[in-house]
Amino acid sequence: MRTGRLLRWVAHPLTIGATAVLLLNDHVFKQAWPGLVTGKLSDVAGLVVAPPVLGLLLSLFLADRIAAGTSVLLTGAGFAVVKLTPAGADVASAAWSVVNGPSGVLADPADLVALPALGLAWWAWRRVAAAPPLPDGLVSRVRVLVAVPFAVLAIAATSAPGDTVESVNSVTVADEGGTRVLIMTDRRSYTSPSGVGDWTPVPETPESPPASRQRKTEACVPDDPAHCYRVHGDDLSDHAMSAGEGRLLGVDETTDGGQTWRTAWEVPAGRWPFVLRQHRFPRGFERPDELASVEVLVRAVPGGHEVFVANGAEGLAVRGVDGTWRRVPVVVAETGLEIRPVPLTAFGRGLGEEITVAGLIAQLALLIGMSVAAGRARARTGRGLAAALPAGLLIVCAVPLAGLVPLLSSSNATTGPGLVVALFLVGAGIGLTMTAGVLRRSRVLVVGAAAVLTGLAFLSPVFGWTAGRPAERDIAIGLGLVAAAASLVLVVAAGWWAGRDPVQRPVLKDPGWPPPPSPR
Repeated sequence: MRTGRLLRWVAHPLTIGATAVLLLNDHVFKQAWPGLVTGKLSDVAGLVVAPPVLGLLLSLFLADRIAAGTSVLLTGAGFAVVKLTPAGADVASAAWSVVNGPSGVLADPADLVALPALGLAWWAWRRVAAAPPLPDGLVSRVRVLVAVPFAVLAIAATSAPGDTVESVNSVTVADEGGTRVLIMTDRRSYTSPSGVGDWTPVPETPESPPASRQRKTEACVPDDPAHCYRVHGDDLSDHAMSAGEGRLLGVDETTDGGQTWRTAWEVPAGRWPFVLRQHRFPRGFERPDELASVEVLVRAVPGGHEVFVANGAEGLAVRGVDGTWRRVPVVVAETGLEIRPVPLTAFGRGLGEEITVAGLIAQLALLIGMSVAAGRARARTGRGLAAALPAGLLIVCAVPLAGLVPLLSSSNATTGPGLVVALFLVGAGIGLTMTAGVLRRSRVLVVGAAAVLTGLAFLSPVFGWTAGRPAERDIAIGLGLVAAAASLVLVVAAGWWAGRDPVQRPVLKDPGWPPPPSPR
């Protein structure tokens, strides 16, 4: 058996070097030295790394040479479409948001200067294609096993965002009559007659910067002083910011002058972790008010009153005259401002952390199944340790590998890197066990399938949590662990069955020479 040329393309020194540059530039250099050079360096490195990874995928359906050429052409064409057209950038942003949390890809024709880097990727392929095949020894296997997930992680893990995000920090009236609503963001202020759209930037005057003002966390209806509203986010301590105290996005209401209060609107505490993980806060909160209700405005309008609540990175919450509450985005195309509330439920979104855990559970299940199979095979043939050794070694490597995911992710909800780690752990464990020559490959696949089902059993209630059932994440995690533990019965049974008929080594025949010593 020989190592495939496309695998060796991914493991080529040029590809590995470009992968290291991509990771360092996205997560170190851009934050330390932002500018033109670091901005283009990621494009150059990405165009070197992407074709080998895409070619490896295409090789499942195409011949090696065709897959290599197609991968280079598709990478260049896709990069050009994304950088030249707003529609391409929007599609890339949506796709990247699925695998890497909330992400933004901008159309910038100047980035096309990086396209010649595809020539480096093609040069590496030509070198690999012309080189003689390498023996599939231990060194080659380790090189491929390290290079492939390393490259995929680098592509899936985009640049870490800054410590702050664009937020609605204040809401008030812009004039004495209250005909226009004024909001303040991190960069500038905007006004709107309706407060739900048609935002107009307030002209900037450097000579007279906006004066600081005390936020109003409580406001009353102008014609009814006993009818008031107050925000939940008046407690912005570190303790209140924890996931268990997720009532920071909400408004209380009183109609008796403050003697009794009731919740008028809120993001339920059970949905707080889901909302939190969809925002790009990789280094924690620099300001707690980036994700909290911090100020309330009540204004009288014909037919009743309206309530506007500044929710930081969640935009605005608005109560209409009819008493209906809704979460409102703040979008201003003129200045590029886009502050949108994230969904409270979205099936399968933002499960990077849980997918990584599922991969670890599947790998542990694989170790259990292979240990059972190895024990039974040893009892029959006197050997069997090699069947469980790869899964055991990967468990040792799994913890530091899983620890890389938060470092390479835009948030703890990033799906892409977590999925890469999970697939690598299970795939490498099954693949190495199949080459050990102790168990029959078809039976190793059955044990691997049972291990994968164990990981999926853990994820099933978590997927339900993203859709709102159950509402609490802790309940979903508990149910997932119970389901995974129950699935271990299937893993043990598969391992016992796999070890029943191990691979038998051929018995060497006696050559008859030298002759046995004659008896005295």
